[in-house]
Amino acid sequence: KVTMPAGWEAVAEQLSRSTDATVRELAQSLSVTFGSEQAFEALRRQVADGSASPEGRRAALNTLLEARDPRLAALLPGLIRDPALRSPALRAMAAYEDPAIPRAILAVYPELSGPEKRDALNTLTARVAFARQLLDAVNTEHVPVRDLTAELVRQLRRFEDPEINARVSELWGIARTSGADKLEQIQNYKRMLSAEAESDPDLNRGRAVFARVCQQCHLLYDVGGRVGPDLTGSNRRDLDYLLENMVDPNAVIPNDYLTTTIETTDDRFLSGVVLRQDERSVTLALVNDTLTIPRGEIASMEQSDISMMPEGLLDVLKADEVRDLVAYLRGSGQVPMRPDPDQVDLLFNGVDLTGWEGDYDLWTVENGEIVGRSEGLTTNAFLRGPLLLGDFRLVLEVKLVPDTGNSGVQFRSEPWEEGSVKGYQADIGAGWWGKLYEEHGRGLLRDQPGDAHVRKGDWNTYEIVAVGPRLLTAINGNVCVDWEDEAGAREGILAFQLHSGRPMEVRFRNLRVELEPEARLSTVQ
Repeated sequence: KVTMPAGWEAVAEQLSRSTDATVRELAQSLSVTFGSEQAFEALRRQVADGSASPEGRRAALNTLLEARDPRLAALLPGLIRDPALRSPALRAMAAYEDPAIPRAILAVYPELSGPEKRDALNTLTARVAFARQLLDAVNTEHVPVRDLTAELVRQLRRFEDPEINARVSELWGIARTSGADKLEQIQNYKRMLSAEAESDPDLNRGRAVFARVCQQCHLLYDVGGRVGPDLTGSNRRDLDYLLENMVDPNAVIPNDYLTTTIETTDDRFLSGVVLRQDERSVTLALVNDTLTIPRGEIASMEQSDISMMPEGLLDVLKADEVRDLVAYLRGSGQVPMRPDPDQVDLLFNGVDLTGWEGDYDLWTVENGEIVGRSEGLTTNAFLRGPLLLGDFRLVLEVKLVPDTGNSGVQFRSEPWEEGSVKGYQADIGAGWWGKLYEEHGRGLLRDQPGDAHVRKGDWNTYEIVAVGPRLLTAINGNVCVDWEDEAGAREGILAFQLHSGRPMEVRFRNLRVELEPEARLSTVQ
C-alpha cells in the first residue's frame, strides 16, 4: 500500500515486455503494491485461466489476497471447484465477509479430500456468521460431527457468542476438566495401552491418525506444520511424557507457542502463534496458513496463557486409534501411511515432495509435475511415496524424454537396500512400455509390450489396478496386463524409477488414487 509514483504505469508497461521473467514478476508486484487496477485485472485473468500453470495461478491468487483485492471474493466460489486452486481458494475465503462463501463451501464439502476439508473448516470457523452456517450443517449431518477437531471446537468458543456456545455445548459438552480429572485420564490411557489387545498396534494406521489430528501443527520426520514444536527430537519414547502433553497441553507451555487471538476490523477471528511483529504489522502462524495483518486492520489482539494445542485431543479417537497413534509417536523412524479414503490426496500435494523419500538432486517438482532427471546413473534410483496401499486404483500421466530412456511405477513395493525398492513395476520405456516386472524379485512377469499405444515424447495416461491377487494395467485406454498373481505382495508403497544408464528425464502429473476399487480399468472403454 504505497502511493504510485508519477509515470509508473508507462514504466511498468515497458518492464512487462522484458525478456527476464524476474523483472516482469517484480514489476507486476510493484504495480500491485501501488494499487494498479491494470495489474489486478491481469492477475485475475491469470487466476481464472485454467490453461495456465498451477504454480503461476496459485502465486497470482496469493498476490491478490495479500493486496486485499475486493473483487477477488467474487472469483473464489468458482475456484473451489478447480482442483488446482481448491485449497488456496478455501483458505483465501476466510478474508472476505460474504454470506455466499459459507454456502459455496458447504455445497462442495462432501467432495473434498481430507486436507481440503480441514481448510474448509478453518475458514468456516473464522467468522461468527460462517460458524452459524457450519453448525447448521453439523446439525443436519451434512458435516459429520467427528470432522470438527478439538482445536476447531475451541475456536468456536473463542467467539464468546451465547448462541454458538449453547450449540457447541449441546453437540460436544463442556470442554474443561480439572487437574485431578486429567491425572485420572492419563492413568486410564496408560491402563488401556498396557492391556492385552486382539492385535498389535498398527504404526502405518497410526501415521494416518497423526495426519488427521496432529500434522497440521507439528512436524515429525520432516512432514507436517510448524505452528507447534518439532516432535522429531522430543522425548516421545517416554509414555508418561507423551500422555501428559496430549491430555494436559496447558501444563507447560513454551513462550514461543502461546496462543494469540486477533480480531480484525472486518470481524474475522484469527488464533495462532506470533512469528514476528513490528509497528506496521503482525505475522501470525495459523493451523493451516501464515498471515501478515497490517496494524490498521487489527481491532484487538490478546495473548492467552493457553497452548495452541487443544485439550480433548484424544477424546474423539477410538481406543484402537489411540493405540496406533501412540505407537507411531513412540516409533524410531518414519513408516508409510495406511490412508483413510479422504487421505489419498496426501500422496502428492502438487507443490513439493513432502512425504516422499529419494535423492532430491534427481527428483523435483515443476509446474505441479514430479520430475526425475539424471545425467546418467550407475544404479537405478527411486522416489518412494508416503502411502501404504493394498487394493487400489492409480491413474496418472507420464512423459518420458527421450523415449529411449527407461522408468517405471513401482506398486505394492517395499523399501530395499541403499534407497532401492522391491516389488511390482509397471514399466515405462521403449520396448518396455506396459510390461510387468518385479524389481529385486522374479524379474519380468508379463511380456506383452504396450509401445503401439504410446505417444512418444508426449503425455500418456497410465492406469494400475490391484485388487487381491488380480493386477490390471492400461496405457491410453488400452489393456496391457490382466493377470492373477497368487504369489505376489498384497500391499506396499508406490515409487517412481530413474533407470541406470544414459541421461534421461521422466515426468509424472495428475496422480489420482482410489481405495478399494472394482477390479476393472476405468480408462478402458
